[in-house]
Amino acid sequence: MLLASARRGVLALLVCWVALGASRAAADEHVLEDLSSVHEACRRSEEPGRRVLHVLEVPSFRFDGYDRDGGRLLVDTRRNLRALRGAVEVLPKDLEDVAFVASPERARELRRRGRALRLGFFLGFDGEGQPCVVRAAVGVTLVRAELAFAELVDADGRVVAREDMDRLRAWLDDEEQDTLPGAGPRAAIVAVAVERGAAAADDALRTRAITQALGVCYAREPRGDALAVARLRTDVSGRTIEKTFSLSDLASDAVGECVLGALGAVSLPPGERVWRVQVRFAD
Repeated sequence: MLLASARRGVLALLVCWVALGASRAAADEHVLEDLSSVHEACRRSEEPGRRVLHVLEVPSFRFDGYDRDGGRLLVDTRRNLRALRGAVEVLPKDLEDVAFVASPERARELRRRGRALRLGFFLGFDGEGQPCVVRAAVGVTLVRAELAFAELVDADGRVVAREDMDRLRAWLDDEEQDTLPGAGPRAAIVAVAVERGAAAADDALRTRAITQALGVCYAREPRGDALAVARLRTDVSGRTIEKTFSLSDLASDAVGECVLGALGAVSLPPGERVWRVQVRFAD
């Protein structure tokens, strides 16, 4: 009886925690409901300051098969995603995938229930390229979306699946986490998570030696505050066999290669895993 009560208490706390996180993001969403709001969002993207989390519903889309290796149901993005009765077309920046993690059985259910996409995205978040091609009401405005999340919505407007991207996690970081103590080119690992595989300790990635090595990398070409999110894939021995960035605004490929090399040299706990490591830099 006591065990059952304790489980209910833990479940209640978990539900509250998830709800608080979701409400924080939802409170900051800027829903684009018409063409004029899209044009205004495009104009604001040229201004300095914190990026705005925009949300746009795509009522018509197609699925693009099931990725069995990754366990993901893919959305067809070979054609731009059309919204607001065709007045706006959304192009995911760098042709990023829109996909939902699901088992084959769950994927079949999502195919049956999914009726619309709800995309959360930023404009000008990565600081490169032109976020929009704005055309008059008789034309089609093209939005180059830097994706933050994707939701699959059923016929009743209920969210049946959701995937968050690294940009959203970075954007939701607390302001104090964005500021690194100290002076000169420096780095700090602000978040580590296991995306795939069994949970494991991340102490090896949080040593002073690693942050110093990352700071040395950044000192090659520092340029103010910067962010990188790396993915490390390890084999059964814990050795990194693949390392890439899912997000980076470092100054050059050389700095990025140095950062990945420093992270990839860490001896991680044995086991096949995919790690996500978020690093902040300052000078």
